[in-house]
Amino acid sequence: MKKTFIITSVALALICASCGEQPYINAPGDMVDQLPDSIPTVADPDPTPDPAGVLVPEGTINVNEAVKIGKSLSAGQTTEQEYYIKGWVVSFDATQRGKADFEEKFAQYGNDYAYISARQDGQGSKQFYCYRILGKNGAPFPDHDALQIGDFVVVKCKIQNYNGIIESSGTCGTYSSSNAHFNEVFPPFPGCPAPGEGEISVNRAKEISDSIGSGNTTAESYRIRAVVVSVTDKAVGSYGNLTFNISSDGEVTATCYRLFYKSANNKFTNINQVVVGDTVLVNAKIQNYNGTCEPVQGFIEESTNPNF
Repeated sequence: MKKTFIITSVALALICASCGEQPYINAPGDMVDQLPDSIPTVADPDPTPDPAGVLVPEGTINVNEAVKIGKSLSAGQTTEQEYYIKGWVVSFDATQRGKADFEEKFAQYGNDYAYISARQDGQGSKQFYCYRILGKNGAPFPDHDALQIGDFVVVKCKIQNYNGIIESSGTCGTYSSSNAHFNEVFPPFPGCPAPGEGEISVNRAKEISDSIGSGNTTAESYRIRAVVVSVTDKAVGSYGNLTFNISSDGEVTATCYRLFYKSANNKFTNINQVVVGDTVLVNAKIQNYNGTCEPVQGFIEESTNPNF
């Protein structure tokens, strides 16, 4: 009888111990979706309001929302679509900036490594890593003054989960910024004439690119009426071709990859023959490169550039 009483007492004690709310060992962290309902979670602080005068496209998400999307991806996975993401520059990647060749590469490529937050002070909020961030529509930054801590920016990119780090994938261009110097070196979109007979817009080119699927190129060439919004190259190389970005509405862009001057295989001789603001008629095939619309195997047929 005594042994039975002891066993029964232990059993009752275990049952009673399970009646109350169980303590948790680990802090909630970011794995909120995997936690029991009884575990308290801490919400992100409210985002700092957008400053006046900065263009924020419809459908733009904040950093907290971008990080949530990134955390829903598997490690190494990238979203198929690009997002407009808004936030405040709170720091730069000290490891990348500390490399011996950083300034040399910055002068060559014009990209940087910045962290943005939904809050201006960056306190208590998630951060999004803008890996190799560029200027407007993918143009190189001319100097470090065009991107500084404290800037409010809207970037456009795909979202990647890089082994738990939520960052940009592919081209991360700065769509708009509160930085005064940024707005001096990257002027507003000037507008583009409507396509003429036998011509298409960049928007239509993007539709064609999407329809053929990634890795494919059209058999025929198209004549695309657009405005140059950024030039990737800083000099004309030995091949005499150039890579630049075009748009017909200031929103949808296409990357003209290694196009020539006036006719197929005719070389450019001066980088000033293609500058931001030129209205051009591009004659090229359309390629879908990992979801990016790229006019390829072509040339600039017409341009408003006086050096053309």
